[in-house]
Amino acid sequence: MDAMGARLLAARIAAGVRIGSVIELESGSDPELRPGDRGIVREIEAGGTVVVEWERGFDRAIDPRQSSFRALPAA
Repeated sequence: MDAMGARLLAARIAAGVRIGSVIELESGSDPELRPGDRGIVREIEAGGTVVVEWERGFDRAIDPRQSSFRALPAA
């Protein structure tokens, strides 16, 4: 595994969710998002941000160090 692959793996582990997971925002600093918003994790970037396709119709990255969320059980 190269250095970039190692950073991506570490970011995915630190995020605590997998790509494709449905999450619910509990709190955060982004004014466009509200607690209770739900979305699907589309990407986890090497820097640790989690890119989510929100149910309200837009994509937005969140930083797990500044926003709290929980993974919802699979349907």
